[in-house]
Amino acid sequence: MKKIEHIDLSVKVFESLKQMILEGQYKPGQKLVQEKIAEQLGVSRMPLHRAFQMLESELMAEQKPRRGFYVAVHDEKIIAEAFEVREVLEGLAARTLALQKNHKTIGDKLFNIFKEYIDVENINEAKYRNSDRVFHTTLMELIDNSVLKKLNKTGHFLIHSFKSGLVRSPQETLQEHLEIIQFIKDGKASEAEASIKNHVRKSIETYKVKQEETQEAVK
Repeated sequence: MKKIEHIDLSVKVFESLKQMILEGQYKPGQKLVQEKIAEQLGVSRMPLHRAFQMLESELMAEQKPRRGFYVAVHDEKIIAEAFEVREVLEGLAARTLALQKNHKTIGDKLFNIFKEYIDVENINEAKYRNSDRVFHTTLMELIDNSVLKKLNKTGHFLIHSFKSGLVRSPQETLQEHLEIIQFIKDGKASEAEASIKNHVRKSIETYKVKQEETQEAVK
């Protein structure tokens, strides 16, 4: 029974740390100081160490010999590849949702994530960034396919953990989100898949351009 409790606690610690990384409380390359985090979260070292290992399995942390765990630092190539994986997975997810019997209810739930931004001229980017994260997370949570959910985990959190803000502006992506949602609600599977693939592909292209510009600037 104790072992089960430890596993449950490790998962809770893992989720807390993952959220901290997503929110930028821990930056890429920053050391995860075990003693400090254990005190902050009120847990012992055993579940905390297991949580670190879970972060490592999702490519969100890396262990350095004799130095401990650090928030993972990924190069542009890996992040771009993760976007490409996400294009395929979310395309399949959108198609699956549009074919589910409750596609109208799903559409309404997804629409509620973005409805407050409609007709808003100056959208709060920090708030919208969180809504974007909620949308893509909810998209995968609502599908009736456990294998697809598991396949999505690593690539999804890699992208959201290590990009420094929105790849594209809310003004540019809001209509794309609403289009995807409408296709899902209408049960148009092929259109929903094509729309979200196009949405992610544009982000891939923008990300690559921004990285090239950054590299040119430091030369």
